[in-house]
Amino acid sequence: MISKNTNIRIQCGFTILEVMIALAIIGISIGIFFSMIGNSSRLRGKIDEHTKYLLLARTKTEEAFLGILGKEHEKLNEKKNFEGTAKDGVQWKVKEINKRKEAMEKINNMYLTDEDKAILDLPPEGARFLSIVVEGINIDTIFFTHEPEEDETEEKSSD
Repeated sequence: MISKNTNIRIQCGFTILEVMIALAIIGISIGIFFSMIGNSSRLRGKIDEHTKYLLLARTKTEEAFLGILGKEHEKLNEKKNFEGTAKDGVQWKVKEINKRKEAMEKINNMYLTDEDKAILDLPPEGARFLSIVVEGINIDTIFFTHEPEEDETEEKSSD
């Protein structure tokens, strides 16, 4: 006699619970994917904006090197300090300092003898410090010019 097993079940397909869990996992994955795309887009916008500010700062640096910056913009004081606003509303400032002249002014205010002044380490003639600020980007540069000092040109013109 052959005994029949009546408790055998054949399973075909998934239960509704398994399908719901799979859909939830897929939904979370898609949400994370779109969130990453949104963050990437915002980051790209910030990079583009930073690149624009950096390009403006480099342009102002080159204008200052060439000496054409002062022709377009008003000086803030008797020193070479300039500021302005670009066409798109970006604020910028340029400050140029004659390092030798600045050092000489400090020395003259210190009551030193001529011997003490002779041994001081001064910046070379024509040493200039250039500082450019554009929307949080700072570019500081030291460069050298072969131009005569302002005091020398004034003395020659008065002769």
